[in-house]
Amino acid sequence: MKNSTYLIILLALGLVFTSYKWISSSSPTNNVVANNTTIADIMTRTSVRTYSGQEVENEKIDTLLRAAMAAPTAGNKQPWRFVVINDKAILNAIGTNFKTMTMAKEASVAVVMCGDTTATFKGDAQDYWIEDVSASSENLLLAAHAMGLGAVWCGIYPQMDRVREFSQMLNLPGNIIPMACICIGYPAGETTPKDKWKPEYIHYNSWDSTAAKLPEPEPKTFTEFDVRTQWSENPFDFFRGDGLLLAAGNRDSNNAMTIGWGALGNIWQRDASTVTVYVAEGRYTYQFMEKSKYFTVMQFDKDHSNIPAYMGSHSGRDGDKAAALGLHTLYTEHGTPYYAEATLVLECELLYHYKFLTEGMNSDIQSFYSNFPAGVHHQYIGKIVKALRK
Repeated sequence: MKNSTYLIILLALGLVFTSYKWISSSSPTNNVVANNTTIADIMTRTSVRTYSGQEVENEKIDTLLRAAMAAPTAGNKQPWRFVVINDKAILNAIGTNFKTMTMAKEASVAVVMCGDTTATFKGDAQDYWIEDVSASSENLLLAAHAMGLGAVWCGIYPQMDRVREFSQMLNLPGNIIPMACICIGYPAGETTPKDKWKPEYIHYNSWDSTAAKLPEPEPKTFTEFDVRTQWSENPFDFFRGDGLLLAAGNRDSNNAMTIGWGALGNIWQRDASTVTVYVAEGRYTYQFMEKSKYFTVMQFDKDHSNIPAYMGSHSGRDGDKAAALGLHTLYTEHGTPYYAEATLVLECELLYHYKFLTEGMNSDIQSFYSNFPAGVHHQYIGKIVKALRK
């Protein structure tokens, strides 16, 4: 028993030494790599196409899927879906029907990485599911390597004949697109990673290494106007629908949310045009409204209808919503945030804010708040100090 234990220890030390020697000889940053297991796993991972026949344990399969779901995802949409295949008949069918996937016959398990087209963005951003599922696939491959498994990524999408065959084989719904089939098993022998380092593939700042000025994202298309003499919106319709955003904060930290309640008018100062908005205590934007002297109200055209829809269904607590949507954040002279993609922007200086008093509400409104999870709204009245439109 002791002899076998010593033998295992010696073999493990030999493997570590071999990995270290490879890393030290192939990487210009060998000190960093040798002392960082994450970097070492990335540098030593390779595609494995032959397997020993040993079954992959269920616990490891579970870990692979957890690693896959820990990948980055645009807007936290998480459009990835997984079909785990451990049925030998299906694995043999994959290996037989697809000449680049013959290793599936030997694999212990395969995971078909899929994207749900109904769980991602609409319009041009819909194909972000491809990036998300690709990141998820790489996570799974790295996790397999880290646990001593071998795996290989076999492409399916965008070869539509493969997509159709996998969809039929696995009974996939129309909204689920198979992107890749990852075959997994214990390696049949030693694996040697390829050295893919190519300094000539790298460019700094621009393709010819000459820094170029980036084009501005539309800020000059805005024109300032006088709301008292040039306002054309129906004040009763302005806040209806879901086409408005409210933003508050500064250059260091800010947030925006969709709003459907509000009012236009004047109060206290006869020459002041005012905007009234309402934010519930449970909203992430509430903390920015409480600290900000200014806020902006933005309107978008129909071509950007996905912006208020997304802003209204996601919280800034979970990530940068503007970045997820690809919005360009601009700032007024007071540092108030707004987006270049808006068609109308009203910057307001806060005059008054206070929490609604439930005792002043009728029974219907009190009943509304008794079932409203975000808490009671606060009212914010702001004087319009700048109006911009395209």
